[in-house]
Amino acid sequence: MTMPIAALIFIPIWLGAAAINMWLGVSRAGFSVAEELPVFLAVFAIPAVVAWFIWWKFS
Repeated sequence: MTMPIAALIFIPIWLGAAAINMWLGVSRAGFSVAEELPVFLAVFAIPAVVAWFIWWKFS
C-alpha cells in the first residue's frame, strides 16, 4: 500500500519541481513563457501520468 501513497505524494512535489524548472527557464535562460510552457507540460505530465497509473493499478 505504500507505493500508491508515494505515487500520490510524488505528483504535487513534481509539480513544484517542474514549476521551478520553468521559472528558471524564463527568468535565467531568457525563454518566454510561451516557449517554456510546452516543455513544462511534458516535464510534468509524463511522470505524473506514470505516477497516476501506479496509484490506479496498485490501490
